[in-house]
Amino acid sequence: MKVLIAVDSSEIAEKTFEWYVDNFHKEENEVFVEHEADQPDLPTMMFAGGAGAFPQEEINRIVSEHKKAIEKLKNRYVDKCKDTKVTHYKVHVDTTETNPGHGIVKRADALGVDLIVMGTRGMGVFRRTLLGSVSDYVLHHTKRPVLIYHHQH
Repeated sequence: MKVLIAVDSSEIAEKTFEWYVDNFHKEENEVFVEHEADQPDLPTMMFAGGAGAFPQEEINRIVSEHKKAIEKLKNRYVDKCKDTKVTHYKVHVDTTETNPGHGIVKRADALGVDLIVMGTRGMGVFRRTLLGSVSDYVLHHTKRPVLIYHHQH
């Protein structure tokens, strides 16, 4: 079975991964750990006469920190796979120009996975409606089975 586990840097994502390994994983499963990162927030300056330039050094610093954070997350899940009974795995991190949910659905289709596993922050109806939710997006835009792990505090 091919399983895509969608992760981010949250504790909920780590708990979801651990729950999957402890309760659902089979040795022969191929596990694809997927993180769809948002673009880094680059500063802009607006003036009455139009947009102004922001110092290139600052932009380079922000992009560099973003890349380091993504690499750190990737390494964390490579280590988690090595430290558990997950033997057939790939950890993939991508920066998405759309929303992370769209990237997860697209990647799941490209890999032909049999199951998507992800956690949810458990936002209330109002916040989820206002802000959207990655798990909600995936659930409603994929034709693949989705297992949503809801961590109880």
